[in-house]
Amino acid sequence: MNYLLAFLVSLVYVHLKARQQLAVVNMEFRRIMPNSLGMAACEVFILSTVVRTADSFYGLILLALCIGLGAGIGCIAAMKLHQRRKT
Repeated sequence: MNYLLAFLVSLVYVHLKARQQLAVVNMEFRRIMPNSLGMAACEVFILSTVVRTADSFYGLILLALCIGLGAGIGCIAAMKLHQRRKT
């Protein structure tokens, strides 16, 4: 269950990070703070999950895989959603 949650939170985290970067580039000041607060909450969850999983090397490898996949999908989703919004 922790691995699935780590995947989902990583997806949300990187999605928020990409949206924050897009907001900075497009000078959308009102979107920066909510994205930053969401990113902080995701970072705390991911860090605490890593600490709880640190007793197993293979658990950490699986966790890194889940976090990495979630991050990649979150970034792609943010890019696709931004692309739709611009057109």
